[in-house]
Amino acid sequence: MIPVHEVTLMKPPIALRIAVPGYAARAALPVLVDLLRAEGAGASFVFACGPDWLGRSLTRHCVGTLRQIRDAAFDLGTYGWQPAQWVRHTESASAEWIETRLRRTIDRFTEVFALPPQLHAAPGWRSHPHALRLLQRLGFACASDTRGRHPFIPVWNGEIVRCPQIPVTLPTLDELATSPRQDPAERIDALLALTANPSLHGHVFSLQATPALAKAPQDIERLLAGWREQGYEVTSIQALARRLVVDKLPRHEILMGKVPGRNGTVLLQGDEFLSAWRNPL
Repeated sequence: MIPVHEVTLMKPPIALRIAVPGYAARAALPVLVDLLRAEGAGASFVFACGPDWLGRSLTRHCVGTLRQIRDAAFDLGTYGWQPAQWVRHTESASAEWIETRLRRTIDRFTEVFALPPQLHAAPGWRSHPHALRLLQRLGFACASDTRGRHPFIPVWNGEIVRCPQIPVTLPTLDELATSPRQDPAERIDALLALTANPSLHGHVFSLQATPALAKAPQDIERLLAGWREQGYEVTSIQALARRLVVDKLPRHEILMGKVPGRNGTVLLQGDEFLSAWRNPL
């Protein structure tokens, strides 16, 4: 396999992808900002657009909070136009349906934050070939639409899309749950066990901002402290992407498949493109 070329880091990175799926998550935002600042950590906040969050009526009430996150030097990205609809319909949607929602997302994000989005994070890790093409055409610098092992250039049915994928490499807290009554601290322990030995390319972790997190932030606080003790630099997806030499990234097929603990299929990082042809049995 061609190695992923990165600038040498003093510490192994964990890029944090924080999904903000709707207006109800607003209470978690200042809590997360305070936790991250206390640990000197970075993150990418990815916001859902549409009537349930960045709709014009709601934006009038929360634009100050949203811009405070931008002004605190955290990186920002998009989490789709009405994520629940995206997850349900995107695989079978028309190219027109996909493009309309992506353009609406970009327009609303730009209106709220006064800058265009550079990161796209597909809700539920579900997407469509036309969406991947548009990420390149519409000027996104990188995407985190997939689950995988390390950064790569995506290839879908032989078509190369020159918008790097920074896949989520670690399970989410929900996926680590063994039962509804499990102590949340056990999931933090399980996650810290997975990061005890740093990966060559670091990790990407996805966290969802929820009202419950705002009421009980101690588990996330312990997670961030645990990563600091393990020697990681907690950073954003965009910061990780800026350290990559895009032209030297390996090209990998994108597949549909399942990950443990999650219902339904997601986009997965497959084998390196043409690796079977170069290494025939």
